[in-house]
Amino acid sequence: MSSKTLLTASELEQIPDDDSVQIELDEGELIRMPPAGMNHGDCGTEITYLLKGYVKEHELGKVYNADTGFKLREDTVRAPDVAFVRKSRLAEVHGKGFGKGAPDLAVEIFSPSDNVRQLMRKVKQYFAAGCHTVWIVYPEQREMQILESSGADRLLRIGDTIEAPELLPGFSARMAAIFGA
Repeated sequence: MSSKTLLTASELEQIPDDDSVQIELDEGELIRMPPAGMNHGDCGTEITYLLKGYVKEHELGKVYNADTGFKLREDTVRAPDVAFVRKSRLAEVHGKGFGKGAPDLAVEIFSPSDNVRQLMRKVKQYFAAGCHTVWIVYPEQREMQILESSGADRLLRIGDTIEAPELLPGFSARMAAIFGA
């Protein structure tokens, strides 16, 4: 009978960087994810661009890309496709190595290699670690599911407008901008 070798976040930080796959730690288990496709990358870039400009202009905090790991627990490190941390939490979250705790906003872009069960597991982990809102983007359907720690859940379609009044006061973007429509 074989047993799994489980890792900690500290051990994950010691693994040599390999740009060919993204790695996350799920309750001690190393998860390797293949590179994402073109639609995934395009959506991630558009969301980063929209958020980064707004957050910087209004001095609301910091936006991070998919290379940034957040230590949700000692045995769980996740790297959302895009993340936002409010200015009031930067000192507590930002430091050497992985972010300490969850971002305030985590954006996950669904790709063909994802499965819904594993994605929902990530969402639960984000919320358990203090995340406020998770956006799940479905490029093929051109939709976005917005989940909040309060339990709110809404689905946006191509003609809708994205807003996040509690996290990004005054922010508004057309869904079409994310999908190049």
